[in-house]
Amino acid sequence: MSELGEVVEEHLKDAKLDMARPIIRKPIPPPPKDLGLDPNGEDPTTIVLFYQYVEPPWTVKQHRKALNFVMELGRKNGVTGRGRCAREGLNCTLTGNADGVRAYCQGLREWNELFEETDFKFTDGLEHKKRFKALTIRKVDELVAYGLEGAYAPSLSKNASVNLEADDYHKMMADPDAVIIDVRNVYESAIGHFQPPEKGAELIIPPVRHSFEFPRWFNDPETKEKLKGKKVMMYCTGGIRCERATALLDQIEKVSEEDFSTQGIYHCRGGIERYMRTFPKGGFWKGKNYLFDRRLEQVPEEKTERALEKDIESWCSVCKQPWALYRGAKTCAVQECKIPVIVCDDCQTADPKKMKCPLCEGGDRFQLRQKSPPRLVNPENATRKRKSALDRNASASAKRAKYADKEPSTRLFVGKLPLAVDVKIVGKALGCKVAVVQWLHDHETGFFYGSAFVEAPTLQEATTAVEKASTAGIKIGNKRLRVNFAPPREDERWPPKGHKHLERPPVPLS
Repeated sequence: MSELGEVVEEHLKDAKLDMARPIIRKPIPPPPKDLGLDPNGEDPTTIVLFYQYVEPPWTVKQHRKALNFVMELGRKNGVTGRGRCAREGLNCTLTGNADGVRAYCQGLREWNELFEETDFKFTDGLEHKKRFKALTIRKVDELVAYGLEGAYAPSLSKNASVNLEADDYHKMMADPDAVIIDVRNVYESAIGHFQPPEKGAELIIPPVRHSFEFPRWFNDPETKEKLKGKKVMMYCTGGIRCERATALLDQIEKVSEEDFSTQGIYHCRGGIERYMRTFPKGGFWKGKNYLFDRRLEQVPEEKTERALEKDIESWCSVCKQPWALYRGAKTCAVQECKIPVIVCDDCQTADPKKMKCPLCEGGDRFQLRQKSPPRLVNPENATRKRKSALDRNASASAKRAKYADKEPSTRLFVGKLPLAVDVKIVGKALGCKVAVVQWLHDHETGFFYGSAFVEAPTLQEATTAVEKASTAGIKIGNKRLRVNFAPPREDERWPPKGHKHLERPPVPLS
């Protein structure tokens, strides 16, 4: 056996191969028998991660019913957390007690047999404080904001890519003919990523700040040249981003008129989360797995603190000392960027202007956003002889959704405002102190028409406002506001040149 093969086999000796197997079409595993109270004497928390794509997509009516059902099912079982519900499926990170969370998952299976195909991933015995405070499931156009909804969503049923279970994925990382693509945002990769063995696969971490940039990266000729003739492996946190990304690359390969083909496209079933459970000492994983729940990060259970310290490749954005914790909801000082940045404990009160992400510090001026995304029509989802209800309302929907499902930003679009309003009323409704407001008005008459761009103090406050507006709703008087992220365009100056702060919308002189 080669030296490379020996390294692979050595890791497999300590692997928990049963953890590599999904629970698709299997009974939902019962809670551990030894669950007691958490260290603070409270009921422990269980977290479940899952996603399920739907193909063909739900109709508009089915989508609405699905959203109502999953919210009601959560309330019935005392479940909290966050999720996204689109016509193409459901993606959730939920918390509750062990029985309630499992009852929720079983309820999904009983409601729709499609969820028999779902790989529910449970983590039991966490501290009570790891629970989400409320259940927020947003109605969105896409589960992953690639900008590939509707007719542009690549087909999953005709996708030729292969789902590899964690142990098989581990073995393939030793293949020198393979490349491994981290299909996450670059700030996630900063604190942890796969590290293939020497002389094994090549790791590629694309300079992607937000999901919508990934299709542009795949469509770039330089990327195709890197992937041509290779076994292309992808990974993400739980598998959902890979599912769509592998389908996209498969579609690009099939229709390419260039000399572009791979030796196959693969992704790790269950993502990093399931790989770590399979290899509790780490395997080929290096660092921490960035999480979007209250755990914040995940590490291999049996890896020592000393080994984790040696894995650190990231640093504080202010003092540059090695650091691998995202705390304090700090974001990049560059207005067009605003992705999370790492700030150590000693620098939490430093000047925010000094907090820049590695891409912005390195001079990356958002080149990916200037590239073209692939626009490959999926005939299964495209309009045919008769338009669906969604197609008939496409024009109205496009207008309503002008700022919907944008990438998170501190700038918000707020619509359906009453004409008699001021900054204080808007801030109170949104639940934050408004830093900047631009009242939007008709260019010909100058009259305010009930919409504004609003700058929230922090990304967390902006996110809270958007989530509240999409679920419980935000009202001023009897008017329910429309609130969405509105990140400035690449060429847009924000606040606009010559902007003056006005407490109330301007009233034009006759």
